[in-house]
Amino acid sequence: MDLIKTVVRLEFSEPTHPWLEMREILRVAGENPTAELQASPMVLDQPEKRQRVVLAVRTLTLEQELPASADQSLDQAVEMIRRLNDASSLPSVRQVRHDSVFIEPYPLPLHELVVFLKERFLQSNPTVESATDIGLTFDQHEDEVVKRIQIGPMDAEQLRQEFLRWPEEGIPDTFLFLGLAYESNREAPYALEALREFMKNAITWQASQVEAILSSLRGEGK
Repeated sequence: MDLIKTVVRLEFSEPTHPWLEMREILRVAGENPTAELQASPMVLDQPEKRQRVVLAVRTLTLEQELPASADQSLDQAVEMIRRLNDASSLPSVRQVRHDSVFIEPYPLPLHELVVFLKERFLQSNPTVESATDIGLTFDQHEDEVVKRIQIGPMDAEQLRQEFLRWPEEGIPDTFLFLGLAYESNREAPYALEALREFMKNAITWQASQVEAILSSLRGEGK
């Protein structure tokens, strides 16, 4: 199973600096104490590192394509967040989410992989039998944590168009797509070590799900 992309997204309880200061300026200048700031996100790309940082009024997103490993992706995300906070203090975090995208090559044409996944996950009926493509989503809610698993067949062109900003050569023609999201909705003051621990828990859970799903599809443990 190959790790193709990771995304870390922080949503804050209030605008980040200097957006917060700009909002106060607008409220004073417009004599409207409830005015809210609207602005397009700032997108900062580093193609040589296959990284994108998106800074919005209340959110921070870090995308990394083709990281060497989940641990390296985590370390780079933590370092970027640390440096951003050093540059401008981050407010309380209302939501934090970690996504990982994996692919597993399969020696099957796409239509045969569709049939294979139908047989593994779905009960046969006219709707299932007539479907030419499928995508499965499973959500798990545990207190303030939401875990999401997305499974489906995919080809290289779809992956390049929908997920990769810097398309990579050598992607297999057909593969199993796995998207795993780990999200916390508990508001808490910004704390780098807490974010690191959250991301460690996220990649541990994601790795365990990848192993379990592949084991199930291979018929192991039966």
